[in-house]
Amino acid sequence: MLKDYKTQAGMGIWGGLFFFLLGYMLAVPETPYYQFGVAMLIGSGALFAIGCLMYARGKGYSWCVGALGLLGPLGLAVLYVLRDRSG
Repeated sequence: MLKDYKTQAGMGIWGGLFFFLLGYMLAVPETPYYQFGVAMLIGSGALFAIGCLMYARGKGYSWCVGALGLLGPLGLAVLYVLRDRSG
């Protein structure tokens, strides 16, 4: 996998998961920052999707294959075991 794509994919996937968990904790209706938590959930989903797409492009596949990562842990496992065609 190309180094640039590896860095972008790692930041996108792990950053998306981190901000999703943080937004999930803030999106409770009793908290004063409810709207901020919902916005963070939406933004983290976009960040996670971009990270999956960059991971697939780094391995030499199209963005359609990167959409498999959005299917959850099974999709991420499929992305991980795909053969690297970037070289």
